[in-house]
Amino acid sequence: MERVAVIMAGGKGERLWPMSRRGCPKQFLSLCGERDTLIESTVNRMKALTDIDKIYIVTGRDYKDITESQIPEIPEENILCEPMGKNTTACIGYACQIVKKKYGDAIMMVVPSDHFIKDIGAFAADMEKCCDIAESLNTIVTLGIKPTRPETGFGYIKVNKNAPVEGKELAWKMLKFVEKPEYKVAKRYLASGRYLWNAGMFVFPVSYMLKCIKRFHPHNAACLTTIGKCIGKRNEDLITYQMFDKMEPISIDYSVMEHVRGSVTVESQFDWNDVGTWAAIPEIQKADENGNYITGKVAAYESTGNIIVTEEGRSVAALGVTDLVIVESGNALLVCHKDYAQKLREATKQLSDSPEFL
Repeated sequence: MERVAVIMAGGKGERLWPMSRRGCPKQFLSLCGERDTLIESTVNRMKALTDIDKIYIVTGRDYKDITESQIPEIPEENILCEPMGKNTTACIGYACQIVKKKYGDAIMMVVPSDHFIKDIGAFAADMEKCCDIAESLNTIVTLGIKPTRPETGFGYIKVNKNAPVEGKELAWKMLKFVEKPEYKVAKRYLASGRYLWNAGMFVFPVSYMLKCIKRFHPHNAACLTTIGKCIGKRNEDLITYQMFDKMEPISIDYSVMEHVRGSVTVESQFDWNDVGTWAAIPEIQKADENGNYITGKVAAYESTGNIIVTEEGRSVAALGVTDLVIVESGNALLVCHKDYAQKLREATKQLSDSPEFL
């Protein structure tokens, strides 16, 4: 089977405000002094697995131009613009219909656009393993990350370590998906050794995923089938809009993965961070001699453990502060304690009546 990659790039990245905004969310940003943006890095990783003309990016219509400018080598028809965001079932199902129209069937690798992964070789090796399993067993394969702490901000995958996949190391039958747990539950998951962080990456035959959506979420499946029938026709845009409008906004975790049986999880061997909040920066950037994580022109005096980011041409001075997040970007400034970084999405809702800040 052909192997195609689908990069999901429709997220808003609200917990990385004020650098991540509605007009330019985090997948289109470079962080921690990196040269490439997150989506550019994602495309480079997928190019190690398939040709550029077999890489698709699913994003919102508002982000088509910025996607084209950052990834100029990708064919224009491979930028799939959702008329509205309806979560990952619609996103993945829509991409499946496009790929089905062109290839009949294929092995699809679905990855988020905004993860931080440095070791392309290890990533490619794990994805190759996932592709082999998905094709040979005709199933959905997920990538799991070995947890290093009792994290409450990630979903988890419980695996059956008594049911390994023959001939494949660190690959087991999946038992269930678990939503973000409370801290004491996360501690129990970590201690058991039977749970992995859910990285939000999926590998599967296109035909099998469409079959699963039809079985477990027939309403969305019917809408996706209608879209598939109109691809390449004059009314494609209109029908796609109408069907997206009708679809339920539900994640693939809820619609399919919580119900499907026989799927497999591979424990990844690459470095990984979803850069979900500013508090994740210490995992991907080295601290200075005072334990501060600094990007840009910053003067930190008698200050420790801070994350301070400023854009080019701006300066920040921090005196006598500890464990703060200070981010200056454009017309906005964020100051919060690191422990509150997860709550940023809720806090910025108060700015909803001032759209110039979002």
